[in-house]
Amino acid sequence: MLEKSGKNTKSKMPELPEVHTITQDLKKNILDFEIKNIKIYPNYKIPSDVKKKLISLYGKKIQNVDRIAKNIVIEISKDLFLVFHLAMTGRILLRQEGDKTDSWVKIVFEIEKNGDKKYLKFCDMRQFGKIQVLNKKELELLENKYGISVLDSEITPDKFLEALKSKKTNIKNALLDQKIVSGLGNIYATDALFLANINPKTSTQNLNTNMTEKLLKSSREILNEGIKNRGSTLPDKMYVDIFGKGGNQQNYFKIYGKKVCPVCNSKVEFEKINGRGTYFCPTCQPDIAKDFSAKKSKVETNKISEQKKLL
Repeated sequence: MLEKSGKNTKSKMPELPEVHTITQDLKKNILDFEIKNIKIYPNYKIPSDVKKKLISLYGKKIQNVDRIAKNIVIEISKDLFLVFHLAMTGRILLRQEGDKTDSWVKIVFEIEKNGDKKYLKFCDMRQFGKIQVLNKKELELLENKYGISVLDSEITPDKFLEALKSKKTNIKNALLDQKIVSGLGNIYATDALFLANINPKTSTQNLNTNMTEKLLKSSREILNEGIKNRGSTLPDKMYVDIFGKGGNQQNYFKIYGKKVCPVCNSKVEFEKINGRGTYFCPTCQPDIAKDFSAKKSKVETNKISEQKKLL
């Protein structure tokens, strides 16, 4: 997926809705399949210990598929897990025997159940993705690296505020920091901030409960909509589901990629925040720091004028 910013383009990392879609589709299609063979392509360089762990999966059945933040977790047993992180250009595809149409294939898992043979492919154009075989303790350590999930029903606006204020930065950076908030990425964070009428440059220290209540609601709304629409696929067609089909959320973006605000018709501003292209409406998402500074300046000017009158 490409992020357009005038001069530069950048691949868009799969976010929670895309990873959730892949996870749920795998769960519906590969449970109880036995791993019959694993082919690692010669051009894919992975550590020797990972290769040995992959070999240990031969003959074992897939028990479950779940998600930790943006990681796809395939449970082989109670103490053995195959974990994928797609990074920028990774794909997981499920194909029938004889299908040779896929590009950038790195690993193929031949799986079978009751005579039904399928091929689970891990593809990665830029090879930033990661595959791991973890035990239960290692999986728990991985899970502990991530922050709260806005889809967790137990997360309240107060807890959300506490998490965001734990890092002194702007709100956009905080939302993209997986140690603070897990699953949100550039597109969904951009649209969530727009729905909540919060400027992406707002300091986390200037947030209050009313603001995080709106942001929590908008984040849940935008992620659930993304899940419903099976993720977003931009013009480069990089993200596809396990069947090779794109998502539809790109047809429902709120502010991301737009030139004119759909609410007030103001010109949408584009800015790189920590290297990530950010779209926002200066009218619907006012910069409260600037507003505060302007009000303070006006008050000080009025005070000086009053003092001059008294002289």
